[in-house]
Amino acid sequence: MIRILTMALAASWSVAIVAQEKITGYVYDASRNAIAGATVVMLSSADSAYINGGVSDAQGRFVMPRPRCKWMMAVSCLGYETAVVRPDGDSVAVTLIEAQHQLGEVTVRSSRPVSQLTPGGFRYKIRGTALAHAGRLEDVLASMPLMRKTESGYDVMGRGQAVFFVDNRRIYDLSELDRLSSVDIESIEVVANPGSEYDASVKAVVRVATYANFARGLSVDARSTWYQNRNASVVEQLGLRYSAQRWTAYNNLEYSSDNDLTWKDLTQTVYADTLWNEVSSEQEHRRHNRIENTTGIDWQIGRQSYVGGRYMLTYDTYSRMDLSSDNSVYADGKPYDQLLTTGLQRGHGNRSHFVNAYYSGAIGGFKANADFDYLRSTTETDNEYDEASRAGSSRAFTAVSRVNNRMMSLRASAGHKLWRGDATVGVEYVRTRRNDNYLSTLDEMPTAQSLLRETQRAAFADYSVLTRVGLFGLGVRVENARFTFHPGNGEGDVSQSFTKVYPNLSWGIRVGQLQAQLLYSTEVNRPTYRQLSKNVLYGSRYTWQMGNPMLQPEYVHGLTLQGVWRMVQFQLGYSDTRNAIINWGTQSDAQGALSIMSYRNLPSVKEMRLAVVVSKSFGAWTPQVTTVVNKQFLNLATSMGTYSLGSPIWIVKLSNNFRLGRTLSFFVTADYQSPGDYRNVHLSRHMWSVDFNAVKTFCHDRLSVQLKINDIFDSKKDGNDIYNDRMVMHLLNRYDFRAVSLTLGYKLNSKDDTSHSHSDADKEVKRL
Repeated sequence: MIRILTMALAASWSVAIVAQEKITGYVYDASRNAIAGATVVMLSSADSAYINGGVSDAQGRFVMPRPRCKWMMAVSCLGYETAVVRPDGDSVAVTLIEAQHQLGEVTVRSSRPVSQLTPGGFRYKIRGTALAHAGRLEDVLASMPLMRKTESGYDVMGRGQAVFFVDNRRIYDLSELDRLSSVDIESIEVVANPGSEYDASVKAVVRVATYANFARGLSVDARSTWYQNRNASVVEQLGLRYSAQRWTAYNNLEYSSDNDLTWKDLTQTVYADTLWNEVSSEQEHRRHNRIENTTGIDWQIGRQSYVGGRYMLTYDTYSRMDLSSDNSVYADGKPYDQLLTTGLQRGHGNRSHFVNAYYSGAIGGFKANADFDYLRSTTETDNEYDEASRAGSSRAFTAVSRVNNRMMSLRASAGHKLWRGDATVGVEYVRTRRNDNYLSTLDEMPTAQSLLRETQRAAFADYSVLTRVGLFGLGVRVENARFTFHPGNGEGDVSQSFTKVYPNLSWGIRVGQLQAQLLYSTEVNRPTYRQLSKNVLYGSRYTWQMGNPMLQPEYVHGLTLQGVWRMVQFQLGYSDTRNAIINWGTQSDAQGALSIMSYRNLPSVKEMRLAVVVSKSFGAWTPQVTTVVNKQFLNLATSMGTYSLGSPIWIVKLSNNFRLGRTLSFFVTADYQSPGDYRNVHLSRHMWSVDFNAVKTFCHDRLSVQLKINDIFDSKKDGNDIYNDRMVMHLLNRYDFRAVSLTLGYKLNSKDDTSHSHSDADKEVKRL
């Protein structure tokens, strides 16, 4: 029988000797040259003396004379393999071999960077963070730095409204963002300086990458949301997906019923031959029921090649807006007229059809992408107005508006290695046709049967190369746009044609933990079709609004320095906007009391922007502070004098994300906007709000309950002072934003997170 006793001591030897005859154990410590911590069963004085006689030589070998009895010896040292030897001659030489150990598990604790710098913007990791459990994509965006939700969509602070791409697919209907679950999102990239691959009119881009790991077979994603402010709204959604080895078919059906209120208080002063003052109070009550259905199929041709398509149908089953307003008109400070107006706007089964087909893959050494989009929509509304006047005659009239839109877009690009860098070239073609008819029974209001046609052709090229002094990028986009407006009422056509070159330059470096990038970009902001249309939007007999077909596009030159250092993200920018478009009011030549609101171009508006984001995790709590300041430089010349509009606008956003256990997450977000100037508008109110969101999951995340409270303190109201040629308008908008919503969700076989790995690196990331 053999018994071995082993002790491993840092920076010391450990020797175990077992005598087979005596069954005696010894442990020898070479640093002390004595017995250390031995468990002795039987030890004679002769054996003890023998052990103490052992020595270590200069080569680190343990040498001792031949024992008097049969024995074996084990020698171990921290960092070396244990050596077991038997007696051979008068002395024994032991050589230790360095040991290699594989740790079973390593836990590394560190602070995750607030973002990753990308060409033109920042990428934020969603999967594996608290935001992955926020609910839907719109809930993630609500807690994202630099992002704000507005009435018309989502804005990148200091840049404007963003264009969305989900898995490289352009999103035209923002309601699609509410259908994507947060657990399906891999990352979100916010591009504040889009490159030449995007339309030059795009101010900012948000790219959403999903974690495409659907389980085989049938998957179900159903949810029901009840939304309560002063009125109740509901959203019902059912998503079905069937996945096989290489292809996936899906269908998403959604029904929504919205019930919203808006209040507007307007005071406008006209400095004409007579001093006109109009004080009005208006309420709009909108009810809108809509059905949206999206059907699509995706096919994986190869490992990195995909082709697919989808069709989306949108149908308004019910659309109604009730308007009531009270207008008091004064001439030179004396009462002139009192108007009580009621209006009714009804939609008639408006439909929208959207078709998208795409290809993305590798052909030889090229990376190729192609997209085709086709949109067709019809909007028809009946408008009824009943206006009672104390000073003049009352009147009632109707108006019919019918708008037909058609848009076709084709885009193709290819990329390849070139010298030491990457090159991409592509082309884009967009054709738009809009029929805009407006017929009114009121003789004073002009009618229109107009046709607007626009064709855009573009070619672009990008090249990036990594050198010893940083990453350099060069992009150029050439666009040709042709616009034709046919008034259809006997007036002559208005045609415009533009050919412009839009260069983009970038230089990025990395020094230690600092990543920085300097960018120069050019872009264009084209007028909307509503801004170009001559159709009249009736406010009262004293206020009309219409477009201006002679508007010129805006051209923007921008210089931006952005970067990431540890937990801080920063962005400093300067821009010069030529032909800046503003809302502009003039007075009718026939009636000085009638104000006609339209649009005009300013020669130039210069602006500076600074944004700083700080984020750090403290266990289950992740706070994030975003601070943005925008300052423009504008002296606005009017008939009443020159206005200096340069007050900065401060925006502060505080997001608090909490992850309590595996099944409970909640989020508290507060944002603030200070008064300041933007174009010819002075934002006159301190605007702030606080939102709450909590998500709880059950049954291995199959069931979920989400509770949201928006605008807890009912404080989100905006005020605007608008300066025009001979008129100043003071507008206060109040919204019915304070609301409580409850969402119940159910998922069946939606994901199989353990059955798929993107690469071998995923296993290593999981270990770390």
